[in-house]
Amino acid sequence: MYPRRHSQNLAATPSSQHGSMLVIALFVIIVLALLGLTMTRLLSSTSETIIYEVLGQRAINAAKSGIECAVAAKFGAGCSNPDNKELSGVAGLESCSYSVVETPPKTITDGGKTSTYLTFTGTGQCTAGKINVTRFVYVDAMLKVE
Repeated sequence: MYPRRHSQNLAATPSSQHGSMLVIALFVIIVLALLGLTMTRLLSSTSETIIYEVLGQRAINAAKSGIECAVAAKFGAGCSNPDNKELSGVAGLESCSYSVVETPPKTITDGGKTSTYLTFTGTGQCTAGKINVTRFVYVDAMLKVE
């Protein structure tokens, strides 16, 4: 029927495996190097994002404090330099500053009642090294003048 073949050992012999471990080792090294590079970039990006978030929150706080100072000065509560200020002596707001602009007041009359409408725009700015973050805060106020 069919000719009988001699069964051969299909297992690879050491002489037929020359260089295969070198290829596998290089493949593993390249994959681990790419994985390490990816993790390094991911951690660096995450750290930078956190820095921007922290400085952004500080800039918002600086802008809010500037607006509070300007509103206090407007209503006679007193505040030193409500327009521009460096906040170098305030804990947590080092290297931050604010500036506040008040739009001219508008008078509104409704049903015999007169009100004054005010708008304050605060700009907070914080720096850390080469990173500079700016945030804006707007506040509207209406005073009833009867």
